[in-house]
Amino acid sequence: MKQSVIKFQNVSVVYANGFQAVRGVSFEIRAGECLAIVGESGSGKTTISRAALGLLPSTATVTGSILVGETEVVGASEKTLRNLRGILVGFVAQEPFSAFNPLARIYNHIAEAWRVHAQTPPRDSIIDSLEKIGIAGAEKSSLKYPHEWSGGMLQRAEIVAAGAHQPELIIADEPTSALDASRADETLTMLRGTDAALLLVSHDINLVARHAKRIAVCYQGEIVEIGEAEQIIENPRHSYTKVLLDAVPHEKLFAPFEKRADIVLEGKNLSRLYGHGEKAVCAVVKANLQVRRGEIVGICGNSGCGKSTLLRLLATIETPTSGEVFLGGERAASGETTKLFGKKARSGFVMPIFQDPLSSLDPRWAIWQIVTEPLTAKHLAKKLSRKERQETARMILTEVGLAEIDLNAKPNQLSVGQCQRVCIARALTAKPALIIADEPTSALDASISKMILRLLAKIAETGAAIVIVSHDEKVLKALCHRVLRMREGILSD
Repeated sequence: MKQSVIKFQNVSVVYANGFQAVRGVSFEIRAGECLAIVGESGSGKTTISRAALGLLPSTATVTGSILVGETEVVGASEKTLRNLRGILVGFVAQEPFSAFNPLARIYNHIAEAWRVHAQTPPRDSIIDSLEKIGIAGAEKSSLKYPHEWSGGMLQRAEIVAAGAHQPELIIADEPTSALDASRADETLTMLRGTDAALLLVSHDINLVARHAKRIAVCYQGEIVEIGEAEQIIENPRHSYTKVLLDAVPHEKLFAPFEKRADIVLEGKNLSRLYGHGEKAVCAVVKANLQVRRGEIVGICGNSGCGKSTLLRLLATIETPTSGEVFLGGERAASGETTKLFGKKARSGFVMPIFQDPLSSLDPRWAIWQIVTEPLTAKHLAKKLSRKERQETARMILTEVGLAEIDLNAKPNQLSVGQCQRVCIARALTAKPALIIADEPTSALDASISKMILRLLAKIAETGAAIVIVSHDEKVLKALCHRVLRMREGILSD
């Protein structure tokens, strides 16, 4: 029998506010084995993965035992933990944008995996690893900054850094949440192709079942079911496991819209060029798009194809290099000027839902303040009291499945999935004519995703237009009236 690489014995985690995130969790992973922990956002699976490396806040209380090889992690010194991290255990964080230093180039971020242990980074090895994991022109691309890469590309760079020292174990927290379906399978295949054991945290039970030997289902901080992947998929015992397996939408969620309805959004010959001269990259090439009142339009494509850039242009967050954007018939952005203009671009007519939920929420604000921020806009005549804003926030948060959340909590006290739902709630508060959504369900488990998709479909029935980007074509086909494809900056039917 192969030796145990990591072993949890009756592990519980209680945060400073008294919340018990993990309750009596026990499991082990042997050399070369892949165990997937699946569950909804807030179920405790990320806390489990971070506890394995001593990455929880110092104010959190951890009891039980976590053995990495022969080393006890619970109560270990920082020096002991530093010797584990990277060398014996690699870690892929859940949120790629937050994991990267925005002022450092991608290459330097990966190279830090060696420098932190006083070693010289092997340049050729880094470039080769980036190319193997699907980064085109890796040598040139590695010299770019994080904001110049898509979330999916950054996630792949994280995986390269995690495997730098051929560790015995890799802990990957949602390593495929920003990747398209084919790239997700490729990435997990690459992780499984190493000699390392793998602790894989994911909300996508159907995806991990194709790669994991065993699956542990996490619900409200407990492992409610654990077993061979095939057994879990074909003969689930726990009712929550059955919910996860049945949560992918198969039916059409949208209602018909009036094809002669007013045009809410129009993009004409939109192009976006980054850089100058030979190094210039055209992220969007002469894209044309019309979206009418009550219509839901999806855009799919591989990570790095330009779909997120197109969304920023349509939302007038970025100015096009050439072309024009019209909101409600009014010109809102144009390549002829470096400025955005038009009242609709500033009045809540359009509300974005960003791909990266953590960086789009003010860390200093309480959740109720974030959700009701659109109600403080200057163009609104009525100003709500604090109590009225809190009541409104509670009502909208209930719609996105966060009825029990602490209104005074800060974003860093929530899971990434919960933060994404807060972002969606904020967009809904404004009751916009147009919602621009960039991967709004990528950080959510299947059951919550289905609820959010149904909510978006219901909003479209009220007359709002929606443009949604996703790497999950099944989701788009269930939600959208039309699904467009993007490849190398070119938008097509």
